[in-house]
Formats: sequence, C-alpha cells, structure tokens
Amino acid sequence: MNTKLVWVFLFVSLLSIPFATGISAVQADSTGSATSYSVVKILFPSNRTYDSRLLTLEVTFPASCLRYSLNYDLDGKYEGPVPFWIVNPTEVHVVYEARGAVELPVLSDGSHRVTVSIECSVDIYGGNAPSGPFKPTTPNGTHFVATWADTVYFTIDSNASTQDPPLTLDSTPPIIFGLSLQDRVYTAPDVPLNFTVNEATSRLTVSLDGNDNVTIAGNTTLTGLSVGAHNLTVYAWDAAGNVGASKTIHFYVADPPSAPIQPIEPIPTASVDGVAPSLVVTSSVAAAALVAIGVLVFFKRRKREAKL
Repeated sequence: MNTKLVWVFLFVSLLSIPFATGISAVQADSTGSATSYSVVKILFPSNRTYDSRLLTLEVTFPASCLRYSLNYDLDGKYEGPVPFWIVNPTEVHVVYEARGAVELPVLSDGSHRVTVSIECSVDIYGGNAPSGPFKPTTPNGTHFVATWADTVYFTIDSNASTQDPPLTLDSTPPIIFGLSLQDRVYTAPDVPLNFTVNEATSRLTVSLDGNDNVTIAGNTTLTGLSVGAHNLTVYAWDAAGNVGASKTIHFYVADPPSAPIQPIEPIPTASVDGVAPSLVVTSSVAAAALVAIGVLVFFKRRKREAKL
C-alpha cells in the first residue's frame, strides 16, 4: 500500500479518538448547545462576555502529513486565513499539535459569532482511496479533501463612555529586513540565517521549501540542507497579532568544490658561500684536473732525471 495512503488512514482513524494532548474541539449550534469532536478547536474567545473590543482568535488542531488550509468567518462574513505553526516541531510524533492565531477586527458591543474552518487535503496515486470524511474533488480523481469547522458565540460589553479615549488598533505588520540569506549558491549544508525586525515580536517562524512554518527564537542556522534548490520565508508576529513576511529567498546548495591541485614548487638549491652549486662543482673539477696534470708532470720529470 502507498506510504502516504497509510498515513491518511492512520490520521483519519485518529480523528475518532481523544488525543493525549487533550485537544477536543467543541462545535456550538444556534441554540448554544455543543457537540464534541476532535479536529479543530477555538481556544479563544469562548462562549462568554468580554469587556474589550480587541480580541485575538486562537485555535488548535492535530496535524500530520496532510496539507491544511485554515480560515475564519466573523458574524457570517469571511475574514481570511488564520496563520498557524507546529508546536514542538523537533519532537517525533505521528500527530503534532498545531496552533493558529489572528487578530480579530475591532468588535462592536453586542453578540458575535466566529467560525473557524479547516480543510485537509492529500493526493493519492494508486491503491485504495481513503474512506470516511475524505472525498475526491473530481470523480475518480486523485485529490481528496475533508473539511471541519468550529463555532463560538460570545458577547462584547465594553461599557464605553464619552470620556473613554478612542480605541486605536495596531494593524501594521512587522517588517523583516537585513536577511543574511541571499539568492545565491552555497557550498555548505549549514547556512546562517540572520535578520532584523522593526518592532518587538511575539512569535517568529520560518517556512523552508513551502513546508509548514517552524518556530524559531531568532537568528539561527539552517542545518543539514540537501544539495539542490531551496526557498525560505521568515514570518513575524507582533503583540497585536499582525503577521509580517520577509521576501522569499531562492538559493541553491551545491557540493563543495574539490581542492585544486597545487603545482609542485621546484626544490631550491642551496648555495655554498654565496656560489651556486654548479659553479662549486665546476671549480672542484677544474682543481682536480690541475692537480692530476701537476702529478703527471712531476713523475715524468723524475723519470727523466733517473735516466741521466
């Protein structure tokens, strides 16, 4: 059986049991009653009254090898996606806990309804199609999708008076700049990632090669990069829940080049008293020849004197 299909069946089966992390979503209907399930859960706000018109939507859901799309509606109006990240991504689990957060628009006094919907999708090629909530997007297709939602009803009662200062909302996302990572070729599997954010942050994440965001503490080093093309985006959250993204860096990791063969330097010849060896040898040979000639003349002279 296809490996991804095994993961899908395992994940779908896990949806029917409580998680060890205690994730158990609650879906509220129009009467305010709740039905328990365990796919996506709104952590904040809850079914109660708040005295502030500035609230941050917080959600959680179990994540595995599937692709996810998380969005929310406020009072029946689509508001957009909810950024999310994996909690403790370096730990090894079959199912990870994912968290999402986004700042809600400024709320008016009165009753409100927020709904978070999650779409899980996977591509299956060959083998048996997944059952349960996953359905093909086209007849006999290979792309399967399942959706869930969680709704919470709450009330805002700010007790505002004319003397109260007007509420100001920080809607400006953080700016990320000064990335050390550049659009270039690197010849090492470990690459430093340094950057600067123009304001204090509540969360920092990175997405490598389009994968899910991974939480980081700040400047870090990308380790164990495979040879080939990569892309990376840095995300930053401020205290108001605004999310800023850096430009996406496209870079390439190549094998380190082989060390060039260094030419063998000729062995320098030492001099003797400042005279090159060739000259020393030539002089020695000449001296030896003169000595030999002198000896030969000497013996010839002695031989001639002896005859006389």
